[in-house]
Amino acid sequence: MKKVMLLLFLVFLMVSCGGDDPEGEVAAQGTLNGRCYPNKTCNEGLVCSEGDICIKNGDSADSSDSGDSADSGNSSDSGSSADSGDSTDSGDSADSGDSTDSGESTDSGDSSDSGNNGNTEAKCGNGTKEAGEVCEKGDFLMCSEIDSQYSQTDLAICNDFCNGWNTDKCGNASGLKPLATFPARTHELTYLYNGVNAFNEMTNQDDELWKSALFNASINLGEATYSIPHPQANAHWIAAYYDSKTLYFYQNSYLCDDSMNCQYTTPWVMFGADLESLSAGKKLSIGISDKHKVNMLIEDVLTADPEQDCVMLVGYGTLTVDSVNISAGSAGHFKFTTSEIGLYNVTMTPEGDVTKEIEEEGYTICK
Repeated sequence: MKKVMLLLFLVFLMVSCGGDDPEGEVAAQGTLNGRCYPNKTCNEGLVCSEGDICIKNGDSADSSDSGDSADSGNSSDSGSSADSGDSTDSGDSADSGDSTDSGESTDSGDSSDSGNNGNTEAKCGNGTKEAGEVCEKGDFLMCSEIDSQYSQTDLAICNDFCNGWNTDKCGNASGLKPLATFPARTHELTYLYNGVNAFNEMTNQDDELWKSALFNASINLGEATYSIPHPQANAHWIAAYYDSKTLYFYQNSYLCDDSMNCQYTTPWVMFGADLESLSAGKKLSIGISDKHKVNMLIEDVLTADPEQDCVMLVGYGTLTVDSVNISAGSAGHFKFTTSEIGLYNVTMTPEGDVTKEIEEEGYTICK
């Protein structure tokens, strides 16, 4: 009986020591390498293995898995982390790219825009018609769509600034060619006189004297040249006023000496625009009949009476209102862009002879 008890005691010692403790010490219950508590728990930082032995948390928490951890990868998934990639997705981050999308950021480009970081400023010549542009380089349009006075077989091309059409190749619908042309241009009047009396007083003259004329052209008459403005003119008063119905624009020219003693010269340019039609973005036709909202006249003095001015030529084209600010009883401003303007003899215009229409407005025709 004593031999049996001794044998059982030796077996108990072998199981308790694990057979590999060099010093033969038995680990306390709940400690590292010690037996688990009856409720399958161990001291803090340790877990109970399937062999009922306390081990470090993470050393071999899942002996039933084929990987190093609780999954076939390095972590809880097949990748280095919780996914097959370096992070939570197949890419470096939460998506297949470096960030949350396939690109460097939230879009396929460098930023949130595939172009120039959200800069939508129009750029003439980039191949795309953008906000603020009338057309893009390389675009063309039937001339007759710009103005009915033009031929239906000719084409206009987009100008170099993408803010209008070059109508150099546009012939007249009637086949009539202008005697001369004013080039297309943009101009801003920063001060509009309220009424003709204020205009005649020229109180804002210092801001309105120009060294270069806004509208200029020349007509070859064979032995001489008819110039607009006069070839000796070296100062130009470009100003406008409005009344209850019309905005009137004038380009008057002078020959001035160094002391600014000036002599008036002719011809001069005048146009009148229907005030109710002047709204930003509106394109108005220039002509004489009622269908046109802008009339352009070239006036001269061809009689012995210097006060007897007369209409020498009329203009045809378009005027686009870029911006306008006119309030009753106060001065305002007006910015406009004109197309190329063709100049015609009063009796031979795209509308035919317009002598009667002009005289009915109180003007005299140059003879």
